[in-house]
Amino acid sequence: MRLIARFEDKQPVGFLIDTLRNGGFDRKDMVVSSLNDADEQDPQDPVELAGDIAFIKTEREGLWESGPFAEGVKGLTPGKRGIIVAVETPKHEADRVRSMMKESGALEIIQD
Repeated sequence: MRLIARFEDKQPVGFLIDTLRNGGFDRKDMVVSSLNDADEQDPQDPVELAGDIAFIKTEREGLWESGPFAEGVKGLTPGKRGIIVAVETPKHEADRVRSMMKESGALEIIQD
């Protein structure tokens, strides 16, 4: 199961990541991505994207398809700005992770 939280800026994101790590979650179970470029980004050649520092693989079907991580998140309010944090969690931990996200100041939380 995956929970996704949207934040307005990066300070609460850092707090959430620290809280999750202190709660026993590994950083490899989290994806952090900006929404600010999602509407403005044009599809590019994956070879060019591979040179970008913050290239994040999306969950698209095609080998040569690429795009912002947020495009693959169903239920995310369109047109919103900020930063999203996606966390892979077992079902029995979902309520605890959701609480951590709320306490960190998440503006919206989506179960994907």
